[in-house]
Amino acid sequence: MSNNVYQINTRQQVAPDTEIDERLLKTVVRFNTLLTGLVMGVLGAASLFFITLLSLRRGLPDPGHYLNLLGVFLPGYEVSPTGAWIGLLWGGVIGALCGAALYRIYARNLREHVRSFLAQENANESTQHLIVPIGGNALGLALGSVTAGSLILTTSWLVLRGTAEESIHARLLEHYLAGYSVSFTGSLIGAAQLFLVVYLLCQLWSGIYNSIIHIRHRRWRDER
Repeated sequence: MSNNVYQINTRQQVAPDTEIDERLLKTVVRFNTLLTGLVMGVLGAASLFFITLLSLRRGLPDPGHYLNLLGVFLPGYEVSPTGAWIGLLWGGVIGALCGAALYRIYARNLREHVRSFLAQENANESTQHLIVPIGGNALGLALGSVTAGSLILTTSWLVLRGTAEESIHARLLEHYLAGYSVSFTGSLIGAAQLFLVVYLLCQLWSGIYNSIIHIRHRRWRDER
């Protein structure tokens, strides 16, 4: 998301009423969706695969004691050589889906964000690089929705499996999310709180990031 950099020829002028090429924007969004999904898929697959192998190599009497709990959510997964490959598959699928969903939700407000940014540029100023700031609201909605949705799905899966009462580790979230419980209602209460926390963190992070690039962009203009 922070790599939304538009290369503009130095001889072109960015007018306030610049129209956005809709076909180009859709192509960029589609490409970035696939790219984000691919990157997140590779990271998810590699992470789970190597963590499983690392747990096996520790040589403890019960390797992967806590990691084996992922088998509750990922059918077929266990801390074993075969389970590592199954984890590779699950990590790739889940990572890709989360990455693609994250960017698609974020990109819903990208058109307005780009147009607003271009409208603020001086019509008589030629620019070589325009770095589009991160939309804190869009990023918060995207990442918050993905994390909250993940909590609802995982909790609901435990309920449907009939293991809600036995899910001691899942119930630990009750200490951090007031009102959360391993139930459908509890998952909604916990998801709402998790969404709010993630949304506020995204707003804070985007505010810091945008302030930095604003300062750098202003210095660049002053040096010209």
